[in-house]
Amino acid sequence: MQKEEVQKLVEKYLHNTATVEETEKLFHWYRAELKSDSEWNFEFQEDEEKLKSFIFSQIDLPAATDNRFIGTRKYYSLAAAASVVIFLISGLYFLYNSNDVKTDINPAKVAVTPVVNDIQPGGIKAILTLSDGKKIVLDDSQNGVVLNQGGIKIHKNSEGVIEYTLIESENQKSKTEISEIQTVYNTIQTPVGGKFQLNLADGSKVWLNSASSLRFPVFFAGDTREVELKGEAYFEVSKNVDKKFSVRSGNQTVEVLGTHFNINAYSDEPSITTTLIEGAVRVIELNSKKSQILRPGEQSKVDRDIRIQRKDTQAEVAWKDGYFYFENASIETVMRQLGRWYGITARYESELPENHFEGAIATNLTLLEVLEILQKSNIHFRLDGKEVVVMP
Repeated sequence: MQKEEVQKLVEKYLHNTATVEETEKLFHWYRAELKSDSEWNFEFQEDEEKLKSFIFSQIDLPAATDNRFIGTRKYYSLAAAASVVIFLISGLYFLYNSNDVKTDINPAKVAVTPVVNDIQPGGIKAILTLSDGKKIVLDDSQNGVVLNQGGIKIHKNSEGVIEYTLIESENQKSKTEISEIQTVYNTIQTPVGGKFQLNLADGSKVWLNSASSLRFPVFFAGDTREVELKGEAYFEVSKNVDKKFSVRSGNQTVEVLGTHFNINAYSDEPSITTTLIEGAVRVIELNSKKSQILRPGEQSKVDRDIRIQRKDTQAEVAWKDGYFYFENASIETVMRQLGRWYGITARYESELPENHFEGAIATNLTLLEVLEILQKSNIHFRLDGKEVVVMP
């Protein structure tokens, strides 16, 4: 495609006006350019602002406001530069940062070891388990009422979101009968390669990441709202000063009144992380009973203690919006995330360089497309069935 056509497609995509066909055309160009030599090669001094200016002048896009660009090599093709612009503005592209990375890598010569099959990305899917043990496969269920449970309607709306709402009718159950519903719990579980959104009976919204589960009452009676999380979820809690909302995950509990936050409590991660987007939460370590208040933009790490740090919240919630977002991440951290989405395991063939990864990759790419991008860090991969062999 000519630069003018690329510019128009990028502008449409960034303004959410691109059609499905136009988006596919842009992504096809983007991926094809990464795999081939480009006629637009240039050198730049290691000056971030000069590099940005050059990129924007080449494809005539307005200057990006995101300042997280990391220039680690001396040579880029215009195709890679254009991809960087897309990353700067909307988080579509991936970059890496490492003290040991060679400075003369040619993307055209980098390729994943040939394999027979690729692995497709995950999607929207989950299993809802009712209190009587009945299981409902949500990705296969039609939109509309899934079932009525006591005085609660479980409904899958037009956007594919499961909602729990109180049934209102002339034959409404008595308060005594409704209060008994609080003892009825459901569990929603996403498999490896699945994610799902759930709206609880109080209006709170929960997004579950892959390989996660949430146990919750179908109706919040009494003066508390308590749920239990395994894995990772993003919460937008409906404010109710009379009913404290709490999330139990491993050896921590998070208490809130109404706020937005993310909890990563996967068992294979070194600690439980809670990242606050807005509002305020109290993080409690259950063994020591220690607690800390989080403010927006802060993250707690809980293992045997509670540690608080400032955090770029975009990296923590990117999964909800369809991206892997790596921030100074090791190859082991990267592979754990890929493992939950593509259903693969990683094997490390030998000692690897201390690469640390920065940037974003869309989760709708196939596994091989992701690995091709990651190989720009001078780490190589071999796909053997469901196992990815990581090599220097």
